[in-house]
Amino acid sequence: MAERRKPISFDTTLRNPERIPQFLSLLSFYENEIMTDDVALELEAKIIIQKIYAPSESTLGTYFHTGNNEETSDKHSKKVNDYYHEWLESEVGEFDLSKMKYLLKNTITKHKEAGWNYGWESRLATQFNFLNELGLCFVKKNKVIKISENGKLMIKEYKDGHPKEDNINTNYELSSFLIAFSKYQTNNPFRKNTIKVNFFSLILNVISYLKINYNRPGISIQDIPFIITWPNNDFKELAEYIYKFRQKHGYQNVSNELIYNYAMNLLDESSTEKLKEATSEFIESKKNVYKLRKILIETPDEVIRKLRLTMLISLRGAGRFIDLNNIENDKIEHIKDNYSENREFQNENEYYDYMGAIDDDLIFEDMQESQDLLDIKESVIQEWSKNLEWNTIKKEMLSVAHNSATDNPILKYIGGPTRLEFLSAIAIKKALPNLKVIANYKADDNGIPFGHASGSSSNSVGSDIDVYENSVHATLEPTLSKSRNFQIDHELPSIRSHILESAKIDRKDGTYREWFSIFIAPRIAKEVGNQVAVYKSIFKVDVFPWEIEDFILFSQGVNSIKDYKLIREYAQIEVLEEDIL
Repeated sequence: MAERRKPISFDTTLRNPERIPQFLSLLSFYENEIMTDDVALELEAKIIIQKIYAPSESTLGTYFHTGNNEETSDKHSKKVNDYYHEWLESEVGEFDLSKMKYLLKNTITKHKEAGWNYGWESRLATQFNFLNELGLCFVKKNKVIKISENGKLMIKEYKDGHPKEDNINTNYELSSFLIAFSKYQTNNPFRKNTIKVNFFSLILNVISYLKINYNRPGISIQDIPFIITWPNNDFKELAEYIYKFRQKHGYQNVSNELIYNYAMNLLDESSTEKLKEATSEFIESKKNVYKLRKILIETPDEVIRKLRLTMLISLRGAGRFIDLNNIENDKIEHIKDNYSENREFQNENEYYDYMGAIDDDLIFEDMQESQDLLDIKESVIQEWSKNLEWNTIKKEMLSVAHNSATDNPILKYIGGPTRLEFLSAIAIKKALPNLKVIANYKADDNGIPFGHASGSSSNSVGSDIDVYENSVHATLEPTLSKSRNFQIDHELPSIRSHILESAKIDRKDGTYREWFSIFIAPRIAKEVGNQVAVYKSIFKVDVFPWEIEDFILFSQGVNSIKDYKLIREYAQIEVLEEDIL
């Protein structure tokens, strides 16, 4: 079959790209092994046991009839149902591997990838397809499993599919993402396409060209359909195309249908003129292949979501435009100079070797944030705290806690853990407007978060958010984890360290004389209250756990940061009651 021109499309199986290092971390246990049926099944089982991927009851909890008699089928059906609910209630990583394998062998998911068995095995293939394209690993049926040097860089702070600590150094995975996307080509051995584009450098070059020649502040998100349907690396022609389109149609009242029609014309290889609408005949013949929603909404969303992980793309104009992050100009120029030329690869192994090599010039290092950026971040928090109503803050925090989608044009491009940090900072600032709030997440030059706060370093004790009021220095420590083990073994020890280190630093100048932490989670595990009491008794450290909904409701009536120094009912210490005689 002849190759045809196709729009650029990123795999959406791992819609949240922050899960990529989690999948890769579990794959690392099988490095240098052959990807057999047994390995595929066991790996998928471990992914589900670690709850990195959580199938629904209609798949993992529903017995797939395999021709057994009625009595045997009833027995299997009950067993599947029992095991599924046991897994559902289990802690992350604690469900029995043999039981999970039984579930996978007796249930089905509707997937079929070429060369892979139908069902759960093909589901595994879809989960790793895009990771192959990024050169992070090599996963093919009946081939040796490989993890590249860049893949190993990505998972340096991960173990068993999860961060080793609550506040890991995120520079490793962010550097790995940047290296992968900088090199990524649409025409690679894992994805056949007549469009030969170095996607990230194309975007960087287009934005730079428009800024230099027309003083344009980035490109509209509505311009991304033109980029994903553009047939080559000629950034000057593409930039002129976008400029002329906007000169003709402006930015206001431009319909989705008009943009779609222009983008479709770029896919019509018989068209002799680029800047025009596609013919009605071409649209009619291809509208079910190149769907409007895919080209105008889904793929642009995926583009921005993934490219934000590089920390080189800023959001501007209330999320309507993307621009270059001026903080990282050196890396931007390096990519434009070194990764703008399209390369040909003889086979998958050659592509893997190229993609998997580390480029030291694209490694992020811990650096002291400038006062200008700190001021911008705090200004953004203050602005959002004024503009968002309490009901909206509550809705957005619960939405991210339950892994639900958001309609906010900026929040939807911020990963879950980082989004919760951002919203927590906004909430505390709204509750106490005079509070000094310093959020330690990574942000672009516009103050919009990229990634969650890193761990302790020479420049930071590692707290998520620091707040200051008179002689009080408190930390806000939000987490999305509902896991008892993670809250007890990772979150609380990190929080204890943050308080002790903050007090040690603060005592040098004597400004602050009281320290405590507000620990925020969707649900506080029962054992947390006991551990908090132990920390208080042994380390003289105060940690006050709050569940998200309770925190938001309570915040609407506070007068001081000290008002949060309460032990709520769900965090009460458990004691042995004396018998009443």
